This record gives sequence, structure tokens and C-alpha cells, in this order.
Amino acid sequence: MNCPILDDMKNDSQSLRPLFQLDPEITFLNHGSYGACPIPVFEDYQKWQLALEAQPVKFMAEKVYDYLEQSRQALGDYLNCSKDDLIYVPNPTHAVANVINNVDLQPGDEVLTTSLEYGSCDRMWTYQSEQRGFKYIKSKVILPVVDKDSFCEAFWSRSSDKTKFVFISHITSSTGMILPIPEIVAEAKKRGIQTIIDGAHVPAHIALDITDLDPDYYVGACHKWLCCPKGVSFLYVKKQHQAGIQPQIMSWGWGEEYEEFKSTTQLYSDSRFVNIFQWQGTRDMSAFLTVPAAIQFQEDYDWDSVRERCQRMIIETRDQITVLTDLPKICPDDWLGQMTTILFPMDDPKQFKNMLYDQYNIEIPVLTDQSHPMIRVSYQGYNSDTDADYLIETLKKLI
Repeated sequence: MNCPILDDMKNDSQSLRPLFQLDPEITFLNHGSYGACPIPVFEDYQKWQLALEAQPVKFMAEKVYDYLEQSRQALGDYLNCSKDDLIYVPNPTHAVANVINNVDLQPGDEVLTTSLEYGSCDRMWTYQSEQRGFKYIKSKVILPVVDKDSFCEAFWSRSSDKTKFVFISHITSSTGMILPIPEIVAEAKKRGIQTIIDGAHVPAHIALDITDLDPDYYVGACHKWLCCPKGVSFLYVKKQHQAGIQPQIMSWGWGEEYEEFKSTTQLYSDSRFVNIFQWQGTRDMSAFLTVPAAIQFQEDYDWDSVRERCQRMIIETRDQITVLTDLPKICPDDWLGQMTTILFPMDDPKQFKNMLYDQYNIEIPVLTDQSHPMIRVSYQGYNSDTDADYLIETLKKLI
């Protein structure tokens, strides 16, 4: 599989589209769901898989630990945090599950969240609250949002002296809104509340400096906007919380504190946190090792300018569709990156989504929130103004 020669590193959509393996017959406006992996990064992924299959024992028993450390170092540099405060997981849901199972929540304690959280995480918190007796308090987000101050005021109005944790998305999956997380984290610190941030949509979508943000726990996906192969996410845990944390699956990296396991525990890192999480039984860790290549790919193509172009397209698309529908925008412009949800009238959201795909070859999510049917548009470097124009012309026919 060959990609175009990187002559002058053009990063317009015409140059970038051939670097992705997407079906050319489909107008793909749904990068936000699972991402898409560019050919150079995918070839790096295959390189690691071939190395694994060439000598599985040597690779899995020895070499992979050094490779993982190099990959975590690249990710730590990218996020501005220590590599030893990061571990790789298959997806953000997996990471959140590990956090929920480790935080100290007693009957009567409260976890403050919003009504916009991702479904799998919402389900886990609800289940755990019922099993353990703590309260999972949802601050309802009314659309459209007006500004950061009113959002934060409404959010904190649901807190109490029993609030022990905040769980909140940095960018919400259902709306694409960038929530005021620096303000939320800062206020939580003042109140003595720990923060668990679901940043699944953040890495390579908007700037993220974990040291500056200083959350207690942060979860991110690398297979979305950083464009790694599927199954690459991370969990960051502040060092002060690592001592007592336990993995859901205990394998060969766990047990050094037990005399019966001390001599056989595989300690390939100075970090207990890393040791107990990075070995979870036999699995293909090739995707984790592609993070440096994905970071380099975006550096090569000046991805800051790609993001700026995509954000411009998002705002222009949203503005044109809201003129068409005469329905309100869900948030101010500065709450958006490369993804947004747009209110659109329809009778049957599922039928509408299927029609867009089956009749017009448009891949786009159709959602319902607060009884409002919506479409969610997400643009990546391979998308062009032509894609946006085609969507708008199609919607004109269907309104």
C-alpha cells in the first residue's frame, strides 16, 4: 500500500484525501464516531504487526515493553505530562470503568455530571451508583447554551457538600460542544472535589496540556482525531492517586507487594501504575505503538492549519443550515472545533439517517436530544467545501 509522495506537504483536502482509505463513493461527514487512519500511520501499524508475527515470543516477552515506553514518551510529550502517569487502553469506556472501580465513594456521596455524557459511561455510573449507594447527580444542560458563566453557574447549582467527584466531558459526543473544563477543574479544586474528565474527542482536536489543566483523572482517545488505528486510548492518573489503584484484570505485572508473587512479577517499568496496567494478558499492542507515527503525520502536514480550516467549515455549514431551518444554533462559535450538532426538522430520525446514506451516500449521525432531532457534522482534513456544499444542497431537498 503506497501513499502519495510528501513533496511540499500540502494539507488541503485534495492533497489529504488520497492519504485516507475511505470509500470514495461516500461523503464521509462522521469522523467523530470512529475516526479514520491515514495510510502512513496504517502502514506503521502493519509494520508492528509483522514484527510481532515474525518472532511472537521475543516481541511479546521482551521488546514490546521498550516500544510501549517510547510510545508513551511521545504521547506524554504531546500532552505535556509524564509518560509514567499514562497507560494505554483499548477505548475511553475501558478507561472510565477502571476509574469508577477505584474511586472511593461511600453511600450518600455524590458524583456531579451533566445530561450530555456519553451513553456507555452514563450507564456505568448509573449501575455503580445503584450497587454502591452513592448518588449520580445530572446537571441538565439546556440548549442553546449562552456563555461559560451561565453554564458553570447552572452546573455548580447541583453540587453539595456531599459532592466528591465531578465526571464531565471535555467535548461532548452528542453536541460537539467544547465545555469550559479549565474553569470547572479550577472551581472543583477550590471545593475539594476530584475531577474525572472524559476527553475522548480532545487529543488532536483542540489543544490539551494536562499539566496545565491539572485534572485528577483524564481519559482520551487517540483513534479519533489523532487518527491512530482503532483501539488506542489512554488513561491519565495524577501521581498522588496511583498508589492504591488496581486494574480490573490482574496479570503478570501485578503482585510485587505479595511475597508469593514477588519473584515472578514482571516489572518492566519503575512505575507500579504502568506495570499493573500495561500487561493484561495476550493481546496485540501494535496499535498502541503507532502513536508516535500519528503525531509525526500531523506535524508533517501542519495540522493546526487543518484544524482551523475544518473549524471554519463547521461554522459555515452550521450557519447555512440554521438559515435554511430557521432553528437556533446550539452554542456560540467559540464552543466548537471540528464537530457540531445542528437542529434539523424530521419525522423519523432513523429513517432520515438511512435515507441520507442509501439515497445520497452521506455518512452522518442523526440524533435526538431534549426531543429535538439533530444531525451531527464532523470534518477532518480529507473533507472539502464540496462535501459541505453537497450536504447543504441535499438538506434543501429534504426540508
